[in-house]
Parts: sequence; C-alpha cells; structure tokens
Amino acid sequence: NSSPFNQYASVPTLAERGGDFSKFTGRGTSVVPIYNPTTGQQFSGNQIPSGDISPQAQALLQYIPLPNQPNAQQNFQYLTTAQTNSTRVGMRFTHNFGSGGGGAALPPFLRNLMGQANHGLTQNINVNFNFSHAASDQINVFPQLGGANQTYSYSVHTGYVLGYNRWSFNTEANLNRSSAQVNNFFTGRTNVAANAGVQGLGSTPFNDGVPNLVFSQFNGVNEQAPSYRLNQTISGEETVSWTGKKHNVRFGGDYRWVQLNVEGGTNATGSFYFTGFATRAPNAPSTPGQQASGVDFADFLLGLPQEATVQQGSSEYHLRSHVYDMFAQDDWHALKNLTLNFGLRYEFFAPYTETQNRLANLDFSPNLSTLAVVLPNGTGPVHGQFPRALIHPDRTNFSPRVGFAWRPFGNVVLRGGYGINTNTGQYGRMIQNLAYQPPFANSLTNIVPAQSAPSLTLATALTSANSPSGITNNFAVNPNYRLGYVQVWNLDVQKTLPEGIVVNVGYNGAHGANLDLVDAPNRQLTGLLNPAFPSFTYEDSIGFSRFNALVVRARKRMQNGISLGATYTYAHSIDDASSIGGSTAVVAQNQADIQAEEGNSSFDVRHKVVGDWLYELPFGPDERWITHGPLVTGWMAHSLANLSLSGTFDFATGTPLSPNYSATSADVARGSAGSQRPNRVPGTSLTAGGGSLHRWFNLNAFAPPVNATTGAPEYGNASRNSIPGPGTVQVNMSLAKTMRFGGNRSSNRSLELRATANNVFNTVQYSTVDSSIDSLTAGQVTGAGNMRQITMQARFRY
Repeated sequence: NSSPFNQYASVPTLAERGGDFSKFTGRGTSVVPIYNPTTGQQFSGNQIPSGDISPQAQALLQYIPLPNQPNAQQNFQYLTTAQTNSTRVGMRFTHNFGSGGGGAALPPFLRNLMGQANHGLTQNINVNFNFSHAASDQINVFPQLGGANQTYSYSVHTGYVLGYNRWSFNTEANLNRSSAQVNNFFTGRTNVAANAGVQGLGSTPFNDGVPNLVFSQFNGVNEQAPSYRLNQTISGEETVSWTGKKHNVRFGGDYRWVQLNVEGGTNATGSFYFTGFATRAPNAPSTPGQQASGVDFADFLLGLPQEATVQQGSSEYHLRSHVYDMFAQDDWHALKNLTLNFGLRYEFFAPYTETQNRLANLDFSPNLSTLAVVLPNGTGPVHGQFPRALIHPDRTNFSPRVGFAWRPFGNVVLRGGYGINTNTGQYGRMIQNLAYQPPFANSLTNIVPAQSAPSLTLATALTSANSPSGITNNFAVNPNYRLGYVQVWNLDVQKTLPEGIVVNVGYNGAHGANLDLVDAPNRQLTGLLNPAFPSFTYEDSIGFSRFNALVVRARKRMQNGISLGATYTYAHSIDDASSIGGSTAVVAQNQADIQAEEGNSSFDVRHKVVGDWLYELPFGPDERWITHGPLVTGWMAHSLANLSLSGTFDFATGTPLSPNYSATSADVARGSAGSQRPNRVPGTSLTAGGGSLHRWFNLNAFAPPVNATTGAPEYGNASRNSIPGPGTVQVNMSLAKTMRFGGNRSSNRSLELRATANNVFNTVQYSTVDSSIDSLTAGQVTGAGNMRQITMQARFRY
C-alpha cells in the first residue's frame, strides 16, 4: 500500500536560523524584541551575535528544514508517500466425527476412543494457525525524523467440541504472540545527542535519536522514539451449553497468562522545552498571552531551555500478569412473543509485576510535605504496605447483563438491555511508566522557575537533578487504583412498514465511573508546590463520563435489486477524564479543581448520518432488461450481467478541540506544558468569522488567564473540548462484477472484479486545526484527511 503524505510546518527563516530576529513579528504586526539574558539589554538590531549561538544548537539545526514555501507560517511543505507492506497466512483444520459417520476410515480403537461407537455423541476437533507481518514507514513532517515500524503476529487456536443430546462442551487452548518494533533513522547507528554535545542521554544504541525540541511558536522537533514490545498470551477456555425447550443456558470461564516484554519508547531521546523566557525583557510577565518579548527559537539558539526531561529504560523489562473470568447466561423464550436474556460475568485482572521487581512508585501526602520512592513489596510513609505489583488488585469486577425482545403486536418489536463493561486494558497502558523509573531507569525532569534567570543549558541540563531531595521519578499511580467501568443501556422500537421498509427509533445511554484521570500533585498556579520534590504526573481512577444518544434508522430491504439504509444519530458525550476514548492523556489544569475538567468528550460527535446502498443493475439473462435475443448469449450479455453498484456515505459534525497554551513559560514552570487553558471572553462567539482554512475559529473569543479586576494570573476558565472541530463529508462507491463458471448460479466457481473509490468526489476533509492559542498558526487548519483512493480487486472462489 502506498499512501500520500502532505503536511505543512512552521519553521524559522534562514535569517532567524542565524540569529536575526529583526523581522520576526510572531502573530502580531510589531517586531518581537529579544533580550540578552546575561546583560538584560535588548540585542543590538534584535540579532544574536554568531559567537553567542550554542554549539549544541548549531549541531541540531541540521534536523530542522529550511522553508520551501513563501508563507509567514506553514512555510515548509513535505510531500511524499508512506509505504506499507503486509502479509497474512491462515491455515485451518477441522474434523467432525461421531454419530452420522465420517470416521469409518479411522482404526476401530480410535473410533471407540473418540466416541464414534456411541451414536449419542458428536465431536469436533479444529486447529487454526494465523501469521501476519506488516512493515510500514513512520513519516514525520521533518524528513530526517521519521522511521519504520515492523510487526509480527502469530496465533494458534485449538478446540474440541463434544455434543451429547442437549449438552455441548467446548474446550479451547490458544497461543497469541505479537512483536512490534519501531526504529528511527538513527537507532543503533548514530548517537546524535553525543555528537551534538548534549550530555546525559546515555550511550545505549537502541535509544539513539534526535532530542525532542519543543517550541511554543514554531513546529518542534519530534523524533520517532525507538521501542520494542513483545506480547504473548497463553489461554485455556471451557464453555458448556444446554439447550432446552425454552432455555438456552451457557456458562464457563477462561484463564490467560500474559507476558509483556518492553524496551525503549516513552521519552528515550530526551526533550527540551523552549518558551522565550530566556530572551524576554527582565521582570516581564510570564502569564500566557501577555509575554510581549522573547522568542522560543532565540532561546534555542542560545542553548537555554526552561525544562529538560528524559525517561529511558535501562534494558528490556519482563512484565507478567494473569487474567481469569467466569460467566453464566440464559436466553429464556418466556412467551411466543417475548425473549429474556440474563447473564453475569466476573473478571479478574492482576496488575502487572516484573520478573526482577524492577518497578517503582511514589507515595506522598496530599500537601506534598512527604514524598518517597516505593519498590515492590515495600512500605510507604502514607499508604503503608505496597504489593509486589505496587497496585492492589481490583476484585470487584462483576458485570451483569439483562436484555429483552418483545413483539407486543403485529410487526412492532421492542428491544432493550443493560450491562456493565470493564476497562480491561488500563494496567497495560500504565505499567511501562512504572517500570521506567529510578533506580531502574534514567528519569529526570529539570525546570527553571518562570521568573528565575536561565540556569539550564542544552549541553548539561540532563546531567544532574536540581531536585534537593534527590528524587527524580516522574510518574506515580494510586496504589488503590480501580479499573474503570461503564454502564450501558438501550431501548429500541422497530416497525416494519409497507414496501419492505424497516424503521427503528432508539435511545442509547452510558455512564462511566472510575475512569483514568491524570494530574500533577506537585504543582500550583505559580510553579511547584514543594520545590524540594520533582514534578511528576499521577494516575488515578476518579474520572466519569456520561453519554446519551437518539438513534433513528431506516432500511429498505432488497426489492427489484435495490436496497437502501441510513442512520441518524444525535448524541452528546461529556467527561472529566483526560484520557477517555483512547486519546492522549492531558494533565488536568488544576488538580485542586477536577470539576473544572468537565467538558465535551474528545470523541463527541453531535450529529451524524451514515448510510449505504446497493443497486444490482438489471442487465443480462433472467433480469428485467436485455433478457432475450442474440445479446443474451453474446459479449454484451456477459459484460453487463451480474453488475452491481454500491456505496456508503458519512456526514457528521466534527469532534471538538481544546483551547490551550502549548509551551508557555508559566505552564512549563509548573512542570506540565500544554495543560493550561485561556479565559473565555463573555458574550463572544467561537465561530464568528470562522470556518475557513486560515481562521477556523474566533481567536478573539479567548483572552489571557488573568483576573479581570486585579490582573493577577489565574487558571483559565475555557472548557476542555469547547471549540467545534471540522466535520466529515464523505461518499464511497464501488462497482463490482461477478462471473460464474459452470453455467449456473449455483456454481461454486466464480471470479469477482471490484473497483472501490473512497472519497469518490475527492472532498477536502480538514483533519487538524491548531488550537494552541500561543502558536503562530493558532486557529488555522494544519492538516487534511485522505484524498480520493481507488482500489482494484480481483477474487477467485472455487
């Protein structure tokens, strides 16, 4: 597969790369002054002397491309193709034996052993093997920062089914193994950091790469982090079924042994944050939106970051877990027009342990007067005894199921149900952070307070910790963490209308609890709460979500070769959990006011219409048109017969965007860049004058987060995910022809030819909008979805 890649970025001009900022105006019309942090005076001509440019910055400049577009912003375009190669192999063996024959060829002792001498038994043995391999390019808008991804997957499934009268016993054993490795262009080849003079990133070849450079005004350097992940699960399962006159009962359980080996990933190449704090005017305000001097790229040229972080694993970590579950379910045909379903499932997921106990957590008091590193089976000063996994297991995961289907009269059917689902994958997402902690890994975060003089350099910022306590861990999780769960319910009314039209009107609801939420306890509005301790993120299970949806469906069943269907959904989802929906976790703005995090979910789509159609063209023998005459047996009949035109459409409003500041001096000083939001200007419209490529939303609807009366800094009151994002308008179409061999429709040999066009009208789909208020491209569309893609396919069945 070859897919086009077309992205833009904002990069410094040739003059700015040499230190000349005499024409840099940012998002305004006036030149942004830069000051010499040593003298406190503005640089002459707003230019940094070449002798003051850091040799480390000079070495890393080669990984930031020169502009190739004339624009002031988005002045670099990278157009290429991303290649993906995949291979899949599947093999299946099935053998049925028992009453009804099929085993006569087996020796007598095997027939007796397998029950073939007993006509009351039916048996089945099946074995499946699947292998897949995929290799793909990882493209970065900066060409030298990409990489490659390679994945191998194997699975073996064995099953034995024994049936006897109304009973059925299904025994399964499975092995699933997958490995995924991501490399950048320097992995195992070039120690970029050491060659550039950046110290503290170690010498492990697997972690080689370009350090990440984070800017608030320009696109940053974001290296593809090298990583390796091996996941293997061995499982056994038993399911028993009993079929009665009115009851279909199933019960059983399974056990899974999970092995997870990880290496690399997270922040292995290190990250440096540049905010313009080093080159701003002395004593200038650091509140987001009020910093009128200083340029982030000028700080970089001087080699003066405000924050430097790294998180490197020392080797491969071997993580282990086990899972078991049990269930029972009954489908009860209570009446001719009423079916009830009852079920209960219990699941246990053991938190991961490491074979050599190389895990570390933090135990701390709410006011951060106490902070201590806790190792497996250790004791913390606040929570006492910790288990080997550092998280106490959650043994409360009971999941009931209730459902019904009732036909009260005629062709009206009423369906409804309720159930609970558990977030089963959260332990796997957090365990790598627990493993990549001192004393078993290199983890360090150094921050310069917003109003302090620059004290970190590109060369030495990661060589020693500026934490007086000596603790450098940057992640913790609540030892009493509970797995999140969601309650779901639905009610649907279906009625069949004349002409084969079926209409459904339904309501879907959901409520999530114990959802994952990330905050930063050692943080306050003006900096760290306790400067003696490092900045760290804390994962807890205190989030919630609510979802409600009205769903209307209509379908025209196949008639005269035509079928149509469409579904309209009006939905609203809100939550306060920054990581819900699989999106990247964003640290809560204010850990003391989690209620302020309540807002639209990142996946919230208010209106959505999806549908499909199929039209079997009425040409050829046994069809409405060209049914007789010489054309029936001629080339035209063969060309036009068995042609079908089908397609799908998807019209939807967009998912919302969160207004934020990407890397301001004040936010970086608190140890959580990207979490602070602006204030919402009362009485303004978010969409006024928006909707275009260069102005998607109204920037004037937001203001710096300061008190309107006193001018003092405060937390922004703009809601998470409050900006309407770009919607979807997409139509896909497919033309297919089936040719049968053997002269009749029941022939088991056929050739299918299909041409499919995704986004057939090549409608431009805006996919990314810059909602960082401090960015040079704030409010602009910075990415688009896939253009029209045409796929040709041939399939022969025999």
